[in-house]
Parts: sequence; structure tokens; C-alpha cells
Amino acid sequence: MKKLAFYLPTILFAVLLNACAPDITDLTPVPGTSTNTSTNMDKLNVPASFNFNTTGDVKFDIGTFDNTDKPIRGVVISVYSYPENKLLFKGITSTTGMLSMTQKIPTYVTKVSVRPNYVGLPIELIVEVANNKVQVNFGGKDPKITGSIIDVTNENNQSPSIAGARIAQDYPPISYMGSWNSAGVPNYLEKTRDELSSKFLESINASVPEGDPVPKSHPDYLNPSNRNWLYIKELADVWVTFVHEGAGWQNTLGYYTFDPLNPPKKPTDISKVNIIFPNVSYSGSGGGLVSGDKVKLGRFEAGTGIGFVLLANAYSNGTVGKGYYAHFSHDALNIETSKDIQRHLIVLNDPVTNRMVLAFEDVSRQNTPINCDNDFNDAIFFATSNPVKAIDTDNVPVVDSSTDTDGDGVGDTRDEYPNDPTRAINNYTPSKNTYNTIAYEDLWPFQGDYDMNDLILNYQFQEVLNAQNQVVEIKAKFYVGAIGATFKSGWGFEMPIDPSLVKSITGQSLTTGKIKTLSSGVEADQKYATVIAFDDAFNQVKSSGGFINTVTGSSLVTSDTLRLNISFTSPIDKAKLGNAPYNPFLFRSEERGKEVHLINQTPTSKADLSLFGTGQDGSSVSKGIYYKTSKGLPWAIDFPVQFRYPAETKAIVDAYLKFAAWAESGGTSNTDWYLNKTGYTDETKIFVGK
Repeated sequence: MKKLAFYLPTILFAVLLNACAPDITDLTPVPGTSTNTSTNMDKLNVPASFNFNTTGDVKFDIGTFDNTDKPIRGVVISVYSYPENKLLFKGITSTTGMLSMTQKIPTYVTKVSVRPNYVGLPIELIVEVANNKVQVNFGGKDPKITGSIIDVTNENNQSPSIAGARIAQDYPPISYMGSWNSAGVPNYLEKTRDELSSKFLESINASVPEGDPVPKSHPDYLNPSNRNWLYIKELADVWVTFVHEGAGWQNTLGYYTFDPLNPPKKPTDISKVNIIFPNVSYSGSGGGLVSGDKVKLGRFEAGTGIGFVLLANAYSNGTVGKGYYAHFSHDALNIETSKDIQRHLIVLNDPVTNRMVLAFEDVSRQNTPINCDNDFNDAIFFATSNPVKAIDTDNVPVVDSSTDTDGDGVGDTRDEYPNDPTRAINNYTPSKNTYNTIAYEDLWPFQGDYDMNDLILNYQFQEVLNAQNQVVEIKAKFYVGAIGATFKSGWGFEMPIDPSLVKSITGQSLTTGKIKTLSSGVEADQKYATVIAFDDAFNQVKSSGGFINTVTGSSLVTSDTLRLNISFTSPIDKAKLGNAPYNPFLFRSEERGKEVHLINQTPTSKADLSLFGTGQDGSSVSKGIYYKTSKGLPWAIDFPVQFRYPAETKAIVDAYLKFAAWAESGGTSNTDWYLNKTGYTDETKIFVGK
């Protein structure tokens, strides 16, 4: 809290104290009377190179390839923190099959979960962040696991190992086609894998996309009259090929034969189930299968019916058990009591490749301890025959064609703007429903008391990207969380692009008449595009007094939420634009030249450079050092969470018990010091309103 304290008349001084400050010792003098109340901050031994960053740039190189090593373009990659499971960013693979992007992520994140959301590729890969890089490929002719694929939680992030999941059910006898290795990979695989082209995979993704319930997207696939078993109409050899698994369980696939004129009415009517794939799990994902792995079932006479059964989570410790339940081709054999939800296998005909696609839902579709997403891509295979048309296709629906309505290279099922070729996905910082925080001390170039609550600015950025990962529009939301000061301050951010590239800005709150803008809305006379969100924080909280939401026990004051829309004259490369919030800064409403930036973020063209090196400022323009005290302390910190800030006059080093260790280590230890964890704070020093 940083207030007026000059040699004021006694009465005015008393009025200011009563109206604004809880204690006279809390006042920090203005130029000419410098004192410092943050003794514990001053005692910190901060490395000269430390910038108090809570996030760092990480270079991501993520590849997606079919099993012939050809690139798969238009795959939407989502990257999450692990194990917190917070979405960090999204991007789209190019014509080379690569997503190459530099992104800021919290420095405490040492592992990330990479998810391609594409049927035919492993659903998740956990990768170490090493040397500020993440490099990983999905798919390919000979997949090499550079990270560690793990079993994700099943359906809606619920643990698959739930007591009571196993349901009483009759089982036919189990027979084995041969032996398998410790990962459950059959020793009787065909020597040559089937090729799975990106075109073939696109048709499957269009038919049963990840997370898209089939009852809504393709209710016709669940028509009871559709055949979901194979009818062999002439003597033929038959093979089954593994395509994909999107489950958290180690499932088992088997087949059985039957007389189509006398189908089984109960599981024990089946003479035996022959195990095809003991463990339907990707290599590194609790198994060893690779897309294209193929097993020959045998030679079958004309008139034979072939049904399939998926034993849910039946593989364990090298053996095949009964699992939680069995899902049969014949709906009546399944555990659900209602006929309209008994189907667990969809069979689709791909006439281009003469393949019969087998798509399973592995979770019970009625109320169980685990919710079912009904996307029918938990285990996907296809069947082929020789002669190639020996499998009858009557009453078998055809796979959906890959649809890209706007022609941008991103299929409709993955495109958030399927009818707009200029837009493809949304990238949020931090997420669609949460905010990050920037906390400021506003007395620059003087130090202040380091309660870091002079301005608490909460922000959320939505970047709209096209299929080339270029930014075509920014939608941002901001609100003031607290004002622990009497100075009037504004706030904005600078983007590292020419002002002419900004077409328009809407939603700003400019009320003082001090900010001059171009017709587009960017601030005038700036080298780079500078957006002033608001020019007086007090207007945002509808107050003219200080200490808003900083004195513990005071009534909470709500702030207006600003909604800015920024459009560009042409798409901006993400690498050029950088990461939100770009170069954010506070400025004095009545003294535009007094800007407060994050450490080593450059001042804008409007900044008063003569103030550098005065007061406690230790900036060196010639060395590129900005907004750092002579002892290496900041005037602003950007947090990748909504920050629980200290109460008035309570220094951050005292409120956050791990802060000192983090700062003195140069940011290498206690990297999550600001999170809401037990033992991380002195709660008596954290602001709490009423």
C-alpha cells in the first residue's frame, strides 16, 4: 500500500489516515522521504539473473503419423499439466504432421499429458519437460515411445478400479489361439501389419469420434436391425486387425462362431470363446499392440456366423480372467436390462478398403459405478477376408465420410468453427472458466511495502486460431480483484506487432480523456500495438476511495468485467505474437509515463525513461534490465492461477512461507509456492473479506 505522505498539513494528514490507512506506520513516503517497511524482503539474497517468473517458455514438437510414416494433418493436440490435469494449450498439426509451438507453462510443471484426440493414435502420452523442451511422436511405422504412455482414468476421468464394478454374468468356455508375451501381445501375430492410411483413419474418426456419444451423433448405427456380427457367405479366410484403444482398462477381445439360423440366446449357448488379443492396449499403455497388428482367425465355411466378445478389464498379470463383464455381439447376452442400451459393438462397412470396422463401448451402458460416454471407440478393430467380398455387407451401415465443410484441413468433428475457414480452435489462457492474476506494487520507482496488492488484476485470454495456428482474433476478459492504494492507476498490455496490424478493438473503458487512441483502438504514438483496457481502476469497482478488498474483514467489492475483442488485419503467427498476457503493465492515470511492468519486460514508447535508476529502481537500459530494484526485487508478479493475495501491509514473503526459499533459489525450488496447499501460507496474513 503506497500512499501520499509528503509534508501535509496535520488535519489533511489525519483525514487521509482515517480514510485510507489502518496504521500510520503503513504509509510509504513518496520521493524524497524514502523508507522501507519490507525488512524481510530486503533480507532476501536473490540471484542477479532471477526474474521472479512463475512460468517459463517450453518448446513443443509433437508429431502425428499413420503406420506407414505418412503425416496426419489437422489433428488437434491438447496439452495438460500432469498430474493436475489442467489444460495448458491446444494446437493443430500441419501438413508435415507436426505441431511446433512455444508455450509458457507454470515452472512447477515437470510433466505434461499430450492428447491427440484422434482415433488411431494413443489417447495420452505423459512426457517429461526436459531442458524446456517436449518432443514426442504419435504413431508411425515403428512407434518409439519417447515418454511413457499411461492408462488414463476411464470415462469422465473416473478410476477404472471401482469396487463393485464386476457384475455377475454367465461365461462360455474360454479357448486360446496360442501364447503371448508378458505385455499380452500374441505370439501368433501375422508377420506384416496392415496399413492404416490417414484417409482410412479419418473415416473412423468421422464415424466414432472421441467423446462424441453415438446415440446423438449416429443414432442410426444403433438400429437393432443392423448386423453387428459377420456373416460368411462363401468359404473364406478371416483376419482381425487392431486399430485403436481409447480405454483405461486392459480389455480382451475374443470371437465365437454360431449358426445364424439358431443364434445364441444366452452366453452358455456359445460353445467357446477364442481369445484373439489377450490385452487390447497400446504399446506403453499397459500393453504392447501397435495399430495394424493382425491375427488370422482361420478358414470358415459359407453360412458361418462370427460374433465377437470384449471382456472388460480382463487382462491382469499375464493372464486372461473374466473381467468386470463381457460384451457380446448378440445384444441379448449383455448385462443391461433395457434393450435399447444393450448394444456394445457397432459393425461398419468401409467399401473403399473392404474392411468391416468393429467398434466397441467397453463400459456398462446402464447406471454403474462408472459413467459411460457412449462414444464406441474404446476398442476398434477391423475384419478382412479372402476372398475380399466373402463377408456379407447386408444390413451393415457404411462408415461416415470424413467431412471438412470449410476446407481448412481440420475435420468437422475436431473443428470448433466447422463452417469458417478462417477459424479452427480456441486457445485459452488459463482456461475458459478460470483466471490468472497479475499482482502489482504501484510506487515505482520506490519500493513500497510488498503486500503485492496495490492492483490485483485478474485476466483471461481467448486466442482464436486458424488451421495454421495463427491468431485471427483475441477475446479477453479482465476484472480488478483489489486496489490496495490511493493512486489512480490504469492497465494495459503491449503486443510485439506493428499497430497497423490491429483492425479494431472493442470493450475498452477509457474515461479520463488522458489516453489517445488510433481509429483501431490501439494507443497512439506507440511503436508496438498497445491496448489500454482501462485508465482508472477505481471506475472498475465504482469507487473513488482506496483499499478495495485489501483490509481483512472489510466488505467485498465486486468489479466490472471488461470484455475486449481484438481483431487483426491479417492472421498473426503465434510465434510472433507470443503468449498472453504479452507485455502487461500498470500506469499512473495522471502520469502516463509511470509504467510498472514485470521484471525485464520493456517499457512502451510512452514510458518516462528518466525515472529508471531513481529511487530503489535498479534498471539498466543499456543492459536490458528493467523494473527490478537494486536488490533484485520486482514490482509485479504474474501468476498462472487466481492468486490469493496478502492482506494490507502484510508482505508477500511473510504471507507465503515458501516464497523466500523460491526467490533465493532463483526459482529452482518451491516452484509451486503460490498454490493453495497446506503449510504454504500464514492464513492470518492472507486477505479475507466478508
